[in-house]
Amino acid sequence: MKIPSCFCTITHCPHIYYLTFFVLLSSGQLISRIGDSKSKLEGRLLKSNGIVLRDDDLIQTRQTGMIYLDFEEYFPKPYQVKLYFKSSDGSRPKLNELANPILSQAFDRRPPPRKPLNAIKSPDKNLLEGWELHVLYVKGYSVLEVYKKTSEVTEHEIKHLLALQSGNSFWIESTQNELSEGDFSAFGFSLLRNDGYLRMKKLNSRSIMIFRSQTDQYLFEAMEKEKFNLAPESIKGF
Repeated sequence: MKIPSCFCTITHCPHIYYLTFFVLLSSGQLISRIGDSKSKLEGRLLKSNGIVLRDDDLIQTRQTGMIYLDFEEYFPKPYQVKLYFKSSDGSRPKLNELANPILSQAFDRRPPPRKPLNAIKSPDKNLLEGWELHVLYVKGYSVLEVYKKTSEVTEHEIKHLLALQSGNSFWIESTQNELSEGDFSAFGFSLLRNDGYLRMKKLNSRSIMIFRSQTDQYLFEAMEKEKFNLAPESIKGF
């Protein structure tokens, strides 16, 4: 029996997130896939009234405390990091709703912060609900995506985001401690796609990060290589 494309069934069993089909996409959800080209990802997002964040100061505040920045010096080249925003109600956000310096912050951050975050609120003090999307492109294709919400991400929303990234596989509970010999993780993770292609890490109550296993492995190895090369210099003189 053919299942309509708008239908989704998600069963959560111990140690497994089984995704049997694609998810019904509401107007408030970001539409993104690891492995998509920049043009394809932005085309879908802009058609859904999402916007590209271009202001340098705004981008810097939105990236405060982002774990992926800790590894930026090791990113494969050429790379590009782009930020997007999509409101929950499908309306097109305005720049003044995204960067009002007198309002309190809306997003969690990991200490220590580089600088305070601005809130995503409109001038009438009503919270502009929505999602922020951070994408790392390598050679023009998405390899890492952070989904950050203005409020707490629900379990159902996490399942929907995982469904978007399930492909023909499914997600299982796993950590870096369970990796096979020779496999490593720079970021750490709590869910792994069964085919090994993607990993997921929950950053905090408002954001999750999904990324290619190959990119995660590359960053770990690049960081370890640098540490190894610096070791002789650090012990010189003993």
